[in-house]
Amino acid sequence: MGKNTGFLEFKKESPPLRPVEERVSDFQEYETFFPAENLERQASRCMDCGVPFCHMGCPLGNMIPDWNDLVYHGHWKEALAALHSTNNFPEFTGRICPAPCEDACVLNEHYTLDAAEKQQKVNVVTIEEIEKHIAEQGWKEDWIKPLPPEKLTDKRIAIVGSGPAGLAAAQQLRRAGHAVTVFEKDDRIGGLLVYGIPDFKLEKNVVSRRVEQLRAEGVEFRTGVNVGIDYSVEELRGSFDAILLATGAQHARKLLVDGSELEGVHYAMDYLPQRNREVAGDSILPAQNIESASKKAVILGGGFTAADCLGNLNRQGADPHIHQFELVDMVPRPTPVHQEAEPDCRANILTESISNDGHGRVKALQAVNVEWKVEKSKSTAGGLMAMQRVPGSEFTVPADLILLAMGFLGPKVEGLLEDLGVELNVRGADKTSSPQQLIKMLKNGQPMFDVFADENFMTSEDGIFVAGDANRGASIVVWAIWEGREAAHCIDKYLMGSTSLPTTPQAEVLV
Repeated sequence: MGKNTGFLEFKKESPPLRPVEERVSDFQEYETFFPAENLERQASRCMDCGVPFCHMGCPLGNMIPDWNDLVYHGHWKEALAALHSTNNFPEFTGRICPAPCEDACVLNEHYTLDAAEKQQKVNVVTIEEIEKHIAEQGWKEDWIKPLPPEKLTDKRIAIVGSGPAGLAAAQQLRRAGHAVTVFEKDDRIGGLLVYGIPDFKLEKNVVSRRVEQLRAEGVEFRTGVNVGIDYSVEELRGSFDAILLATGAQHARKLLVDGSELEGVHYAMDYLPQRNREVAGDSILPAQNIESASKKAVILGGGFTAADCLGNLNRQGADPHIHQFELVDMVPRPTPVHQEAEPDCRANILTESISNDGHGRVKALQAVNVEWKVEKSKSTAGGLMAMQRVPGSEFTVPADLILLAMGFLGPKVEGLLEDLGVELNVRGADKTSSPQQLIKMLKNGQPMFDVFADENFMTSEDGIFVAGDANRGASIVVWAIWEGREAAHCIDKYLMGSTSLPTTPQAEVLV
């Protein structure tokens, strides 16, 4: 595959980012594009490694060495076909996936001696960039066209949620000939892709052109419909032969400290959709708008959602001395937005309280350094990690805007899941719980949970399936697409007795 000596002849290259002073003045994508010859040279670095660990590291089972070889030889259309055979939306994964395939690359595992360089993937094949460029070349050359089914069945399928899992399932099931209706509670199709991911990482025309492809293939989209409220569960059950829940994980982890109810403390997923709506040209009511201009901001969380908040703050003129604190022993993940300012990024920080300015607004955040140590446990081999305060390390930072990006516990339970009566998994529990039981648990604690499903993605209710973050818990886009494709495979088999839709079962070994 590729050029046998390519990895020795050429160093890893990535397209340059737009200059900081330019990109912080708008919301356009911060990455640029390579000419085709640069990508072909980078594809040549995909060595004939024998065992393609990149392929195994990708949940979708993308045939990475195959399409790298095709790109190296200039066969871009054939590379697109190979890529589409396992991935419905490579332009999404090529932009926002953290690329576990690159972590698994042989060049990263065995030709990088320095641990820091391995973490930064300095030697890997630029798989993600090549993937994105293949897809973009396909759109540029008009190779990507609607593929409506040749034969139709009499089966009707409802998909609740239009994120990557819901869209992937919709496309697969429609191509199998079924009538597919996607319900979305928001006013635009795309779910987290549209209202969670900022435009500087994923411009929304990238999503809308795929939505139009699905619409041309015959997928019906119904926006502004909150199933369980605007559209009853009884009507849903009575109108469709199968139902797929792809609602995502929307129940955010709470900050349980004094002052968390103050004005100026907001969940990231209240803040980010507003910013995306503004970029799209929507108006936000002044009373609901989360202002950030000139604000002293603190972000709690170290993942991608926290970084998305940081990028928006950089572009909206927040005070440049932004603090980003992570509770666990993991330094906040560096991203291009961290290069746009000089945020105070620290791990092992516990928020203890938030002080009031006397008028019900945030004034400051009080925190302390912590250490994580293993404590012996009779029930757990090797013990459990326990958090301990570091005496004398208490500190205070001024703040008038605090964004909570601390992760998600699971899907929203009230309404749809409650009415459907599907069983729920609670992490660490030895049996499932009903929605009513889970609602009671959430009043007294913060358990992590998901919708129970068997090996065929079917919930405890016959004919009702689940995929994506609602099933897996908050995860990455490549897993969502995989789950949508796998659920479609299982739904088609459930309805028809057999299926020709593809499956990638080896992804389960990565769980």
